[in-house]
Amino acid sequence: MSGAAHIVGGGVAGLAAAYETAVAGRRTVVYEAAPQLGGRCRTVVGPDGFSHDNGTHALLSCNTAATGFLKAIGALGDWVEPEPDGLPMVDARTGTARCVGLSPFSWLDPNRRPAGFAAADLVRLAAAALPLRDRPVAARFAASGLAGTFVDPLAVAVLNTRSEMASSRRLGHVLRRLARPGAARLMIPRRGLGPDMIEPAERALGRHGATIAFNARLRALAVADERVVRLDFGFGSVAVAPEDMVILALPPHEVSRLMPELATPAAFESIAGVHFALRGPAAPRLVGITGGLSQWVALREACASVTISAASDLDRADLADRVWPEVRAARLCVGLDASEAAPDARVLIERRATIRHAVGDPIGFPRTRVENLVFAGDWGGPLPATIEAAVASGRAAGRRRIHASRRSKRPSALREAAI
Repeated sequence: MSGAAHIVGGGVAGLAAAYETAVAGRRTVVYEAAPQLGGRCRTVVGPDGFSHDNGTHALLSCNTAATGFLKAIGALGDWVEPEPDGLPMVDARTGTARCVGLSPFSWLDPNRRPAGFAAADLVRLAAAALPLRDRPVAARFAASGLAGTFVDPLAVAVLNTRSEMASSRRLGHVLRRLARPGAARLMIPRRGLGPDMIEPAERALGRHGATIAFNARLRALAVADERVVRLDFGFGSVAVAPEDMVILALPPHEVSRLMPELATPAAFESIAGVHFALRGPAAPRLVGITGGLSQWVALREACASVTISAASDLDRADLADRVWPEVRAARLCVGLDASEAAPDARVLIERRATIRHAVGDPIGFPRTRVENLVFAGDWGGPLPATIEAAVASGRAAGRRRIHASRRSKRPSALREAAI
């Protein structure tokens, strides 16, 4: 196939888009502003050698775009099911624990039902899965015993938005997927996002002839006759030929910087991660938390990582000490010892981890008349901003623009307008 693919952004969406174009035979170049790939899905290695993911990222078996991508790059076997018998859920207020199935089908077993479950909750969940009038999740489930034990943790974890404002319509996309038999198997990377996703993707791109430019932040793009004709980086400019395609796999605030006339999401939510360097289980474990500060505790061989979603208003002071009782409870829940005092920890806060998924927030990428430009990212579709959304968007961008470019190969005029 003629023409190059210029992919700006080496996060998950950009890597997925690059894989599609490279496999299709296009000359593919990925431009990444950072010195490493992965974007918000990366493994962090400190100067002391302490290694951990920047956050706890999980997939469900219903995430077919993400699992298909992992299979294509040869990494699916590196993702494991940490809790095949149901997710251990610890109530931080009482210290009690129970094993909860993520699929409503698993609730046929009374021992795998969330606390507070009643038969009427199945009707409420089914109604929430329908594309009805959008309401805050908390309002839709105000009368449900599952509000605090299942729905709220699910909404905060998946939508990264407090349930008081979170969109029930967005959550409905997830509930419809979970309703399928076999859809709720939970998977996490065995070693971490770097070795189990990002590095295999980089190797797969190399096998298909793609190249990657690091420390390459796009400063501006130039458009003439409704086509991108030039990309301006700190190291210089890259000409975009008439048959080339450009994929902006960037977060919305970066798209807004480059193309301020476009409407992009402006409300974001943070995610905080607290990472303790301490010995854990040989195989990864994942424990859910209700009634506490955090939502998830991932226990790995050399690390315990805590996830606090919807953390924009979080007070960072003494955060490790405040969250340690929840880590301790999670470790005790799976049979590991834990000290009373918190060990040293590393705190990471992704200030703009995802867009906000509140009722009324816009959905979809902005429209543009630039013919050879397409957007990719976890923020532009009906799914919540997750790995699944990023991969689905990236692969669709690569495939869609491949076909579109076959139909349009007219020369571009020389008149330029810098954006």
